[in-house]
Amino acid sequence: MTIEEQKKYLFERLELESLCFSEQNRVDIEQFEQATSGNKIAEYLINEAWEDDKDRNTKVYLVRDKNTREIAYYFAINCGILYSEIEEIQLTEAEKEPFERYIKALQLTKRKNLTSSQQDEANNKYAEAMNDLYVAAGDPDRASYLFSRADDKALIKEEERELFSDTEEKEHTMNVQDTFPAIDIKFLCRNKKYNPGIKLDFKIGVYVFWEIIVPHLLKVAGMVGCKYIYLFAADNSDRNTSKIQEPIMYTPDYDPYADDEEEEREEVLRLVDYYQRELKFEFVTKYKILKPHFERTCFTLVQEVEGLQENRESVWLTHLPVDDSTEG
Repeated sequence: MTIEEQKKYLFERLELESLCFSEQNRVDIEQFEQATSGNKIAEYLINEAWEDDKDRNTKVYLVRDKNTREIAYYFAINCGILYSEIEEIQLTEAEKEPFERYIKALQLTKRKNLTSSQQDEANNKYAEAMNDLYVAAGDPDRASYLFSRADDKALIKEEERELFSDTEEKEHTMNVQDTFPAIDIKFLCRNKKYNPGIKLDFKIGVYVFWEIIVPHLLKVAGMVGCKYIYLFAADNSDRNTSKIQEPIMYTPDYDPYADDEEEEREEVLRLVDYYQRELKFEFVTKYKILKPHFERTCFTLVQEVEGLQENRESVWLTHLPVDDSTEG
């Protein structure tokens, strides 16, 4: 069968179903066995997923075989967020003191209920601090940048002072530069017992992700703002492994997409590489992601929703056989 025929076969065979769609699912998930050694992800599905879904902590989905009603796969998603921190200002030693003094002087000039003499004093301190910062900056462009950043910082401090003056909000909030809506893919796991009935030239997880999960995520992104998707890859390798260009990321005891063949299980499995190569995730470098404690040993991977369709097409192209006619 060609790749397209295999995809068509799976399209006609597999369907998506919400975990809580039927009470029968509570019974059916007890037979789920994850596709590699270990059982943490299967245990979550069996013991915690139902209540988590009901409590709106996450949304769990089953991928079922239409003919046999077997659970082939499951995944879970919830709302997430990426953010960028407020940019730290790199100051020279000469700039630090006048920069902070300028901020304090600026804040003082904006205080309410100052007497006339107090306002004059505040204005004088402001003018002095401005002049000292200008001199420390050394050139007009640098001075303009520092004045702008100091104005922003003073405004933030003043807003915080007013906002938190009679509330406890400061204890429960964190100011950041920008936030970006995202979807957190909590779990991706294949049922070891499931056999699709044909030999596939790709891992079934590739099909499930690109042809079932991604269309679902794009549908969600069409209704609410969503710029990124991300996940935490459970890679249990030795972090002290020597580096060859990029860190070699081994996952000796967990790969939800591993085939059942004995020779494959004996190989060193590279889960992070799999997510990058087949699912097109990348290491998070530009923004920050809130990482739960239980995911602390995992690698954080992300990709933009805008690129999902293009990535989907490119992945399938890599699985097409080489056309002999194009070879020299």
